[in-house]
Amino acid sequence: MEIISIIEIVRVSALIICMAIAAKSDYDNLMVPDNHWLKWSILFVFLLFFEMILIKTSISNYYMIAAILAMWSIPFFGTLHLKNILKWKKVEFSIAFLYLIGFTGLVGGVIENQNTDFISLILGEESPETILWWTLILSMLIISLYLSAWRLKIIQGGADVKALILLTITFPSWNFLPEPLFLGEEVLFRLPPSLVMFVWAGLVFLLAPPVLIFYNYKRGNISSRNDIIMAWHSVKLPIDEIGSKPVWILTEILEEKDKIREINRILPKTNYSMFDEIEEKKNLLKSKGIESAWVASKHPFIVYLFLSILPLLLIGDLFGIIASYF
Repeated sequence: MEIISIIEIVRVSALIICMAIAAKSDYDNLMVPDNHWLKWSILFVFLLFFEMILIKTSISNYYMIAAILAMWSIPFFGTLHLKNILKWKKVEFSIAFLYLIGFTGLVGGVIENQNTDFISLILGEESPETILWWTLILSMLIISLYLSAWRLKIIQGGADVKALILLTITFPSWNFLPEPLFLGEEVLFRLPPSLVMFVWAGLVFLLAPPVLIFYNYKRGNISSRNDIIMAWHSVKLPIDEIGSKPVWILTEILEEKDKIREINRILPKTNYSMFDEIEEKKNLLKSKGIESAWVASKHPFIVYLFLSILPLLLIGDLFGIIASYF
């Protein structure tokens, strides 16, 4: 077995372990410690450098990794501002040094690859150095896309954007992981791996509503039209079974003149804390004679990203496969 193939296997195995630990943390605690991502990034960057040494790439490509790592620092340490340079600490100066090295790689790469034939590049017929440089440029654009989506709240969690950027560092292109098991030979163009995992995670997420409906049906929670409205995104539990794990309690009490009415919200109130008000709401519902309530949990996106590893390795880029038929 070639050393490159061994590196690919180690990389995929490490990613599975890394994402499994992160998924469990996100599912149990709704957060993943920054330390987790930073420690695992050391291994993935080492594997990337090791593979670049084996393929004997140009010095500009090594410098480009510094640019990517500088972007990787943004969700952890924020964006550097020169106006605050007098307040910078060791971390900020280290990140600034990465930006400087990365800029050198960017300029050097532009000079080296200014005569790139883009048709040959797309077909994979350019030199390995040129292909890798443009791959890293694309990786930087993808990371910029993730960071922008995070700042615009399209990607909600800090752990989510860190995971997506780490995936981009781990797999800058399909050359850094084994060929999908069921890849068709006619697939000529594929989205970058981290984008493909994002798509697969979204498709896995779409399985949640039918699973929840089936779960509620089996438990006898669906007996009215209102129950159907609630069943696709929440579950009905006895009050005493609602534990300490953070959930949104969607069942509320509406007190009118001479009666108490039970209502179910499709979405929680915007100012409702899933962490602080669980016991308070449980006690209120029990005091009014309510025995069960609809509750919704946060769907940890890291879990879906972890599950997306399997279709990535088996099928690859679904859009690329579909496009190959047209």
